[in-house]
Amino acid sequence: MLRWLIIILGVMVATAISGELKMSPFHGAFRISLGSAVFFFSLLLFKPRFLPVVGILVGCFVSLFRMAIDVMSGMADWEQAYLTHIPAAWYYIAFTTILSLIGYQRFLPSPLLLGFMGGLVDFASNLVELVARMVLEQRPISLVGDAPILLLVGVLRSYLVVGVYNMLEFRQLRAVSREQQKRMEKLLLILSELYEERLYLQKLMGEVEQITADSYQLYRQLAGDPRAAKALRLAEAVHEVKKDAQRIVAGLSKLIKQEKLAERLSLADVVKLVSKANSKYAEHLGKQVDIQLNIQGSWETHRFYSLLSLLNNIVANAVEAIEERGRIAIDIFAYDDDIWFEISDSGPGIAARDRELIFQPGYTTKYDQAGNASTGIGLAHVMSTLHEISGTIEVGESKWGGALFRIIIPGGSL
Repeated sequence: MLRWLIIILGVMVATAISGELKMSPFHGAFRISLGSAVFFFSLLLFKPRFLPVVGILVGCFVSLFRMAIDVMSGMADWEQAYLTHIPAAWYYIAFTTILSLIGYQRFLPSPLLLGFMGGLVDFASNLVELVARMVLEQRPISLVGDAPILLLVGVLRSYLVVGVYNMLEFRQLRAVSREQQKRMEKLLLILSELYEERLYLQKLMGEVEQITADSYQLYRQLAGDPRAAKALRLAEAVHEVKKDAQRIVAGLSKLIKQEKLAERLSLADVVKLVSKANSKYAEHLGKQVDIQLNIQGSWETHRFYSLLSLLNNIVANAVEAIEERGRIAIDIFAYDDDIWFEISDSGPGIAARDRELIFQPGYTTKYDQAGNASTGIGLAHVMSTLHEISGTIEVGESKWGGALFRIIIPGGSL
């Protein structure tokens, strides 16, 4: 309720002040002012409840405001000012009452229809004010002669208001759309990381299952040996680890399924996500890295989590390998029935003798400032992911002398 009162107070003041920008096309105190446009715009912008009440409050305030100006300037006493300006209140009362009766908000999605309806409401409200003046001033007013002018002014003023309102709405929608796009990109990257962790856990579960079986087999072989009980306890402990891993995998799978934003994404969108994420990563590291994209063709894939995961790993490695500034190129094209992804960088490159080793788990050439080695599982994960989608990877030298990773995936797998 307090918010409603603050909004109405603001509408009252804005309408009254802007109403002083006026013209009087007819005889008497009847005016065509900016206040009507400001009032209609405020109703569209804030959409206040209790429209008839709003009309009464605004109409009374505007009339009182105009009376005070006349009295303070010595143009009239309070009685004369009342008779001159109280009809203006009927304009705002009629305006909000008619809008409420026709349910103006249902016309908001159609600007052309809204503008036309607003013009008719403005015209009808002006007629109500003129009739009120005719009664109070006890003099005839040519409604038929004035009607065309009032209708033209009402329609033009209404379309002006609706046009400004829709411009603001459009800008707001664009801002909301950009924010939603950022959130979607962030969520996709998070889900791709969760997908990667789930793959590791699934792999771990397979290894744990094998260790459980081996431990139990050892227990049977040691039957009658005092060490048999220890082997059995080991098998049971490993089995509990497997059950915990299964629960985690189930939770991650459920989360990924619940948060899935789309069944398919275009490869262009996937690569753009990778480019944006790693451009920010480069900025975080204080590096200037220009990431160039060249996508020949348009494809969509349901395996975008896998692609995001493996491409992010390779491009992030390239960003880390570049010293201070450099370039990374991501090229995608079709060759026969395969889709080729080539990631080139201008870093120091990979020696030929190391190209077979870099995909081994634990192999790394990266160390932090304290001298601690990286985990060395990023490219191992790339190889594991490619194995899942029947892809292959080759390592070579880029045109800039850095590393070149060529990923080849059958089109059917994507």
